[in-house]
Amino acid sequence: MSWSEIALICVSAVLLIVVLGWIVTSHNQKAKDKDKKVDDYEIIDGVRYTKDDKVIEENGDVKVTLKKGDIMLERGKEYKVGKDLLAGKYTVLTGDENTQEINIRIGGLVKEYKHFSSIVLTDGDIISAVSANVVLR
Repeated sequence: MSWSEIALICVSAVLLIVVLGWIVTSHNQKAKDKDKKVDDYEIIDGVRYTKDDKVIEENGDVKVTLKKGDIMLERGKEYKVGKDLLAGKYTVLTGDENTQEINIRIGGLVKEYKHFSSIVLTDGDIISAVSANVVLR
């Protein structure tokens, strides 16, 4: 066996390992994205419309615990609308019950949002939580 044949076999093996790793990573990412889906919404022309955005319980308490379909924005991590989450109207909930205001960067501008305020995200916006983790419902 010549050196060129050995090199070809080694390159083929490395390429096979890289492709298999990419497939496994892609499959795991799809499984994570599936957990971020909201049960009670409609998608019309690529825009997310929530049917029920009730975050206040009957006794007046605010629900801040994560429920299926909520999107958690980690502090300092950027998310692109259209790729990581859908365009549409979201309710901002602070990740910490002791924090009532939070800074969020949308499209390069940082603005302070209060707990339970609403935001509208359009396709292509880049959003990131600046001061603490944020829950989008």
